[in-house]
Amino acid sequence: MRSRTALTVGATIALAALVAAPAAHAEVYSIDDPADASASLTDITGLEADYGNAKLLVKVRFAELMRSSAAGVSVFIDTDPDAKGAEYVLSSGLGDGTDYVLTEAKGWHAIDERVSCDYHARPKWGNDVFRAVISRECFDDATSVRVSVKMGDRADGSHPVVDWAPKRHRWSLPIVSGLPA
Repeated sequence: MRSRTALTVGATIALAALVAAPAAHAEVYSIDDPADASASLTDITGLEADYGNAKLLVKVRFAELMRSSAAGVSVFIDTDPDAKGAEYVLSSGLGDGTDYVLTEAKGWHAIDERVSCDYHARPKWGNDVFRAVISRECFDDATSVRVSVKMGDRADGSHPVVDWAPKRHRWSLPIVSGLPA
């Protein structure tokens, strides 16, 4: 009787563990983005973020990334889920010869406080990807981050095109530092 009860309890615990809700954290966040900015070649098609022991790696995939692009990208980073909006934003052009900068943010807007730390960003036109690598030191070694990405294309001044991933003013799941990025 005892072995049957122990077996039943063990099976019940195992079943509960299998059907429990998944954790709301990830070490790597990845999402496909629908074709929702068709008026621009730089429509975001995917977002991937990996918050490793040493750095945050963000890859933004586009439908078609051109050296002559007039579009830009902003990678918003949230380190304090209790505060509204982002604490940091990395801004960059997507065309040849453009530069990038990491600044502090208030809400969903960059402010002029440049962050002094190690980071690097660049478009990879042949791969249709924008890649940013930002040191954890930039975020005071926060244990988790959330990201959101915005693309703005003003090539046709009559109607600027904006695309967000995952969605406008929405965050990824919290990305907890895990394996090295």
